[in-house]
Amino acid sequence: MELSAREALITLNLIPGLGSVRIRSLLERFGSADMVLAAPQNMLSQVQRIGPALAAAIADWRHCTQVHAELDCAAQAGVRITTLLDDDYPRILRNMNDPPVVLYSRGSWLQEDSLRAVSMVGTRISSPYGVNCARSIARDLADAGCCIISGLARGIDTASHLGALDAGGRTIAVLGGGLTSIFPPENATLANRIADGHGALVSEFPMNMPPSRNSFPQRNRIVAAWGCATLVVEASGRSGALHTAGLAADMGKSVFAVPGVITNNSSLGCHRLIRDGAILCTSAADIIGDMGWERDHQQQLPLFSEHAMTAQNDPVLSAIAAGYTTLDSLCSALGVSAAELTPQLMRMQIARLITPVPGGAFELCAPPE
Repeated sequence: MELSAREALITLNLIPGLGSVRIRSLLERFGSADMVLAAPQNMLSQVQRIGPALAAAIADWRHCTQVHAELDCAAQAGVRITTLLDDDYPRILRNMNDPPVVLYSRGSWLQEDSLRAVSMVGTRISSPYGVNCARSIARDLADAGCCIISGLARGIDTASHLGALDAGGRTIAVLGGGLTSIFPPENATLANRIADGHGALVSEFPMNMPPSRNSFPQRNRIVAAWGCATLVVEASGRSGALHTAGLAADMGKSVFAVPGVITNNSSLGCHRLIRDGAILCTSAADIIGDMGWERDHQQQLPLFSEHAMTAQNDPVLSAIAAGYTTLDSLCSALGVSAAELTPQLMRMQIARLITPVPGGAFELCAPPE
């Protein structure tokens, strides 16, 4: 069974236990998803963090995955699948260290959503104070043209999405499981409202994958990356919201926190963040002012730096343009080893400079308009 480059990448994403970091390592080692699927088990097991069990699963992909059934399931559910190799992949996520290789979405996300996006997170066991703060701040941010990014969880996430909808604004819910079942189930109506013209439900997980203790922390990095800033509204000392805030800070994003009652456990996390340097937030105006956003200010989409590379000044792209399109022929033409070249080929695929084609070859992408 011959798969397209997209289908091969989706197939890798269907293999349990891989995840984006391991898939990225495999792609850098072998150059493309179809080459990974064609690799022998002993070579797969030599890749960092790919042990015998995962290598066996990858080598047995024809029996442990059903990519065409997955595509049919997505189509029937009205779900769009975007891969890291697609031109319309979210620019703001493409710059992550470990971007999701596949994104499933219901509704619509826009590249413009990331211009003034605020990730809002907090405890699932929220107080009326926290819910009111989250909903009113989200409403005012959305009214000022901001897109609210959150995780559709109970508590603060739910209030944040509702606040954006109150203002008729846009919001993106990043789920910790597949899109065939909404968790928590009581948020199914909210999910439908979001997808019905107000944003999107997004997941990197296969359609029928249930959420788990590991999948929620994994999705947090997407929540952190999609926002220009992260706001924490109520969080205990060991809250997952603090994990998201830490990821955002590591990405160089601004982190804001709403102060709370000092005797409440749900205030401990926010107070710790403020003590450690997060920006105290009491209203949407605090975020808008600190970020330098004005209601009518138009910003340009951030440019992806790797697009500055051209076939005229890069020897790899020049070689492909000259007809050296396979890994072996490129290695011979450039005088480098496959181990040196494949990571660069993968970075070029992510930057949409080249694309894999059947037969283990590459071709140049059309330049962006």
